[in-house]
Amino acid sequence: MKKVVIIGVGLMGGSLGMALGKVNKNSQRKYNIFGIGRNIKSLQLAKTKGAIDGFSSDIKDVAGADIVIICQPVDIVVNTYKQIAKYLSKKTIVTDIGSIKLNIENEINVIIKQNKEYPYFVGCHPMAGNEQNGIKFAKSNIYDDAYVIITSKNNKTVKTISDMWKDIGCKVLYMSAKEHDEIVAFTSHLPHIIAFSFYNMFLTKQKKNKDISKVVAGSFDSITRVAKSSIDIWLPIFLNNKKNVQTLTEEFCNQLKTFVKQINNRKSLEKILSKSIKNENK
Repeated sequence: MKKVVIIGVGLMGGSLGMALGKVNKNSQRKYNIFGIGRNIKSLQLAKTKGAIDGFSSDIKDVAGADIVIICQPVDIVVNTYKQIAKYLSKKTIVTDIGSIKLNIENEINVIIKQNKEYPYFVGCHPMAGNEQNGIKFAKSNIYDDAYVIITSKNNKTVKTISDMWKDIGCKVLYMSAKEHDEIVAFTSHLPHIIAFSFYNMFLTKQKKNKDISKVVAGSFDSITRVAKSSIDIWLPIFLNNKKNVQTLTEEFCNQLKTFVKQINNRKSLEKILSKSIKNENK
């Protein structure tokens, strides 16, 4: 049985623990799941929900882990690695679920080069989750059929982490950290920027006309849903992937300008609209 320590037992960490708990009933591989966090009440709830088997608020209790999964905002991951590495065996595998990879991996690799006995780090990013936060929203099926990007290369350690994700029903995709950050800037980070910006525009207009909040429907809910996401999670993501985010945001703004320029040209506008509709129907 592998001892898995989850640092940060919130929505994503808690859901991962619950999913691993289900694996114990159906797989040859077994996981003992231990949670570490600052809020004892949240950790108690995590145990009640079946996300963890035991818990602690002391970071030293990572000792003895086979796998440590850091489920924290991306600006904390490197510092957490520094804190826990001295309590771990070199055979332990440390991984994360962060939405940016290049900066984290570069910084941790420097630390490992300076400390040869520190454990190997495997960068991961599951393409799963929602705008909610906290263990109370954790669900065992949140990772079902999701792709998990793995950006590290060490065959033995990567296989162990890959097997863990596959055990909970994920599909694994391998790519470099640089390519990962470029792609998710478009598929994940840009949509959040659009949502935040649109919702801020809505709030400004709402101050002038309170009735605007009554005249909304499904499309409004769809575009603003992720604007309810945690600033503690998303501010560090934007700051750590700012070059890719800036490039894509400027590209998107140019797309909007093109649309506005064609607003009086029926044929051109129809071409813009039909391109996405035709592709959706393929």
